[in-house]
Amino acid sequence: MKYKIGDKVKIKTWKEMEKEFGIHENGYIKCIGSFLFTKYKEKQFKKQFPNRIVEIAIIDDSDFKVKEINNWYWPIMSIKEKVVYEPINSRFEILDIR
Repeated sequence: MKYKIGDKVKIKTWKEMEKEFGIHENGYIKCIGSFLFTKYKEKQFKKQFPNRIVEIAIIDDSDFKVKEINNWYWPIMSIKEKVVYEPINSRFEILDIR
């Protein structure tokens, strides 16, 4: 599997998901199975995660739960990319003192 519990991932924007999956006549995006992405959900998501980065808490074949929001499932297909943070070895790297 490409992603695992604890991975930080960036979620696609509404426009990216609209382009990939299209808009249903009722105004939501239907990604896979019964997963519906609504404007309300997008608004709440943007408010809580302006950088669109979340941590995976639970994962299975087609969807995952976000650590910070226990009751929301997301389709794997909504992940744009895995976010990798490089560790900083010392405070001198932060200041770039040589």
